[in-house]
Amino acid sequence: MYLNLKELRQEYGITQQELAKAINTSNKNIWAYENGKAFPPPETLIALANYFELSLDELLNRDKPSQDEQAAGASATRRVSITPIEDDLLYAFRRLGKKHGENTQRGIIDMIEKML
Repeated sequence: MYLNLKELRQEYGITQQELAKAINTSNKNIWAYENGKAFPPPETLIALANYFELSLDELLNRDKPSQDEQAAGASATRRVSITPIEDDLLYAFRRLGKKHGENTQRGIIDMIEKML
C-alpha cells in the first residue's frame, strides 16, 4: 500500500501538529506515519480519509504517481475516472477550499453558474 501522508499534508498547507490535532492523534504518530516507521491503525486511516475528503481507496492508492504525474504536481490520491481537465479542476477546487474556505469555493461556483 502507498500512503504519502507528508505529500497530502503539504498540499493542504498544514503542519504535523495541526493534522495530529485534527484527527486526534499525536505529533509523534504523524511523524512515524510520514517516515514509514509505523502504519496508521484503521480508525486513524478513516480519520485521515475524512479529513482529506478522500475515500479509503484513494488514501491507500497502491500505485505511486508516474514521473509525469509527479512533475505535474499530482498526488497518488488523484486517480479517479474523470477527464484530465475535470481532475485538474477538482484538485484545484479542493486545495482552494482547504486554504481559503468554503466561501471562496462558493464564489467560484457562483461565477461558473453565471457563465452558463
